[in-house]
This record gives sequence, C-alpha cells and structure tokens, in this order.
Amino acid sequence: MLHSWRMPVREALSSAVSDRLTPDEHGSEGTGIVSISIEAQKAGGIATSEVVVREIESSIHATGVVSSDQTQVGRIRSLSRGVVQTVFVQLGDEIQKGDPLVSYDNIDLGLAISAFHSASADLRRRQAGLKAQETILSRSEQMLVVGAIAKTEHEIRTARHRDAQAQLEAEQARVAQFEEQLHRFGLTEADVERLSETENTGFHRTASISTLRAPSAGIVTSVAVSPGETVNRSSELLTVTDLSTVWVLADIFEHDLGSITLGSDATVRVPAYPDVSFRGRVAHISDTLELQTRAARVRCVVANPGARLKLGMFATIDVPAGRSIESLAIPASAIQSVNGRPVVFKQRSASTFELSEVETGVEADGWIEIRHGLATGDTVITSGSFYAKTATLRELIGHSH
Repeated sequence: MLHSWRMPVREALSSAVSDRLTPDEHGSEGTGIVSISIEAQKAGGIATSEVVVREIESSIHATGVVSSDQTQVGRIRSLSRGVVQTVFVQLGDEIQKGDPLVSYDNIDLGLAISAFHSASADLRRRQAGLKAQETILSRSEQMLVVGAIAKTEHEIRTARHRDAQAQLEAEQARVAQFEEQLHRFGLTEADVERLSETENTGFHRTASISTLRAPSAGIVTSVAVSPGETVNRSSELLTVTDLSTVWVLADIFEHDLGSITLGSDATVRVPAYPDVSFRGRVAHISDTLELQTRAARVRCVVANPGARLKLGMFATIDVPAGRSIESLAIPASAIQSVNGRPVVFKQRSASTFELSEVETGVEADGWIEIRHGLATGDTVITSGSFYAKTATLRELIGHSH
C-alpha cells in the first residue's frame, strides 16, 4: 500500500514529533499532502464529508482540574489505641473490598478481652452458686413437707435462691455488655466462643490483634503509617479512593453562570487523551464567587472507566449554554490530534489529502464547530481519519531514518 508525499511532507511530518506543525512551501500553516489510492481508501474504510453550516448548541468553556469524588474516599483510622504490626499495602496499590490494610495490637481490645474473661469467670461462679442454692431449696421444700424444718428457715433459703438468681442475671447482662464491645472491635460470634473456652489460652493472646480492611474497592492514595508506630483513634492511617467516578472542578465566570443549570451534561477533555471525551454532569455550583476572578466553582461528576482520569490532571469542560449558533461544522470523527493540536485531512483530489490544522469549538450530537482552518464546501475525511493519521506518522518514521 503506497503513500507518496510531495515537497512539504518533510516539514509537516517532522512537526508531528516536534512541538508544532510547520508551514509548507505554499505558506499553508500546518499542512502536508498525502496520496492514498482508491483501493487503499476502501481497505482503510475511508469516507469523506463536506464542511457545512449548521446549528450547534453553544456551550460554556472552562478549565479545571481532576479531583477525587469525596463521597468515594475512605479515610482509614484505627479503632482504638495500639501498636502497628503489619502494613499490607503500599501507595498506589489497587485493592478490593475486604482486603487487609493494617494489623495492630489493639490495646483497648486487649483490655476488653480481659474484662470479658473476668466477667465470664464471675458468671461461672454465679451459675455454680445458683445451682447450689437450687439444690438447697429443693431439699428445704422436701423437709418442710415432713415438718423437718421451720417455715421461717425455708423462707430464708428461698430468699437466698432468689438473690443468687438475680446476681446471675446481672452477671449475664454484664457479660453480654462486654460481648457487644468485642463485636464492635470486629470479633465474630465464633471468636467470642473461642474466648469463652478456658483452655484456649493461645487464642486469648492473639485475639487482641485487629486487622483493618478496605471498605470498598479502589486505589491506595495515601499511606501515613509504618510497623511499630503507636496509633490512636485520631490517627488517619491510609486513604482508599474509588476512582470509578471523579470530580472535575472548574471555574465559571460570573457572566456565564446564568447559562448553567444543575444536572446539565458536561463534556470533559484532558491533554493526555486528546482524541477522547468523557461525559459528566454538573452536580454543584458554588454559592459564592472568588472576588479576584469573579468566578464560581462548578463541580462535575464524571464516570472514569479504567481509571484513565488521574487525580490532579488539567482538564477542560464544555457545558451546554441552552442556545444555538450557526457555524461551520464537520462530524467529530474527522478530528485527529497531532501533538495535542486538532487536525483534519482535507480532500484535494480523489486520491490526495491535505493535512490541515483547525481550531475547534463546541461539540454536540456528533458534530463539532470549526472556527478556523476550513471553509464551506471543503471535503474532509470522516470515517478512517485515524487510518490517514497512522499512515502519516508511519511515513514520517520511514523518512526520518
């Protein structure tokens, strides 16, 4: 498949790996001529479309930055005082819900376990005492029937039985209170049962080790703890951020605020992916203006499949302004990017195309506004424009060697 190039090709193609497109010998800013045979066009799925004037919904353009969705940020803190034993993750790790993050010797849990042991021992004594009182009371009832004991003495024994029963119930309530405390520290019913086994002393010594687990899937975006450190409830150990959605925070000037409404669709672009747009919606408009810039902060919630949008990325947003403009327009598929600059392939004959830099504007319903670089009646490659770009860059590599 042959792609032949005329004189301006060296200048135009070398610009594709430098910082700008250079003028050709005819003074045409950022152009080059590529010949693609009819057969090659068919093989590459190349189709063309005319530049037309059409109504496009105008939009508000603003710049901003990608930020974490604060509703999807998990700040991991310890349950109580303790000494860190193991940190299972590192900064940037991708984790799933329930994955272990940090284990530490939980001092307060250890105290709660000791209190539970003490209460359990008291409960066992109360149970033994009540059993003894039940035996005494049963014999007393038999003796009372045959007149072998005074009624007053039987009443005393009955009162002692009731007292033992009340003490047992109080001790049961106390043990239940400590059990609930252990559950709050993350111990299961099975763990509590093992603690209740007096012969299971090995588990008693390890049960105070608490493991903090991921509340959701995400990325570890901060780690502020190391093994051996002492932590408490105010210590923020790690941050886990779910990046499946992000916020794009942008500043909208005062005179444009009347054209933006909550829930409006937003188109987001970042320099890292010049050929890709991300869809979002306006979720919040600040109630105050920044006095120096006279702009309000707007928050857009944007779906982020594959976590391609990185925190801190520079971004631009376009939000429909609710009114239409007449403008030159071409299908958005015609636009390619070279070094971050939008370009198209303008048809000069049946098999030759001119690489032209354009200035774009609003994009809506698959069409994009052309502010500079094309004229009515020009024809550009729409389907297959990426094929033409690839051929251009491949030719560049061949010439540069």
